[in-house]
Amino acid sequence: MGLRAMTCHERIHTFYCFFLVLLLSLLCTHVKADGKDPFFQDYQHETSLIVPIPQSIKIDLAKARLGKLLFEDKRISKGDKKACVECHLPHLGGVDNEPLSMAINDKPRTTNTPTIFNAGLLPMLGWRGTGTSLEDVTEAVIKSEMGLAMNWPELIEKLNAIPAYQKNFTTIFKKTIEPAHVKEVIAEYVRSLITPNSRFDQYLRGNEDAIILEEKRGFELFKSYGCSSCHQGVNLGGNMRAPFGLFGNYLQDKKDKKDKTMTDRRIYNNNNQAQDQNLFRVPSLRNVELTAPYFHDGSTKTLKEAIEVMGRYMLGRDIPKSDVSLIEQFLQSLNGELNGEAL
Repeated sequence: MGLRAMTCHERIHTFYCFFLVLLLSLLCTHVKADGKDPFFQDYQHETSLIVPIPQSIKIDLAKARLGKLLFEDKRISKGDKKACVECHLPHLGGVDNEPLSMAINDKPRTTNTPTIFNAGLLPMLGWRGTGTSLEDVTEAVIKSEMGLAMNWPELIEKLNAIPAYQKNFTTIFKKTIEPAHVKEVIAEYVRSLITPNSRFDQYLRGNEDAIILEEKRGFELFKSYGCSSCHQGVNLGGNMRAPFGLFGNYLQDKKDKKDKTMTDRRIYNNNNQAQDQNLFRVPSLRNVELTAPYFHDGSTKTLKEAIEVMGRYMLGRDIPKSDVSLIEQFLQSLNGELNGEAL
């Protein structure tokens, strides 16, 4: 496939990506040097912008436990039809491994389900990156016709009619159930779902034997090809938006045109001005081996194919199969632990 010149809009976003990388590099270097931030204090291995997931974070356990109950309860959806956990299964990497999950109306959603693991460490949420907090995303899912299709008065009435929920909310918040309380406890549960201690994180913390030679070579290729320009930070992604297709139009070139609604959709900024329809939040690569199929449309079944697509559309080159294999091995070292159990 021939290469094309980047548009002005794409050049701006590419410059933004590299500027952000430089800014984060300076910040991380400063934090590591003074040694005062506990998040970085045990980070020993020099890897520029990629840092390990913290071993633990501060969580209100009572709120998280209540949030887990709600997350797994169909009664918080319209007609008691669907629970959050049906699309976000912990034993499947926080997803459902479907290209497009089925919505409550039995129609396929317009995007692939993103993982909830480590979502509390993300500065932007959703495929468009427009979610600013777990609480806001929780409300959006509860109210969306493609989510739980509920309204607050009906949901609060249902929860108040369930003695266990009424008791738990009253114990925690010392008052009757309010929408803010529901959002807070579900968000706290999701925030608790971190996956630390991957073999790669052990390597970042100084254990040279935590990953094998092929995985180290894959990591070096990951950086040298430029993948880490966008996939960096604690989540190896998720902290910026970028056009999907700096060298070619992925949405137009797809052989399977399942995602026509997304192709025609535009993302809007705060001024409601149309922007590039190919602009997406760069996904996290944590536990990526477990979260197939890949991309916003779930059109790519294997990690190898996803690496090839990224090389072609984001780097403008066909990555040799031997290098693809090594990068894949590196990515497989990103599987972490959930509550002390290996994923």
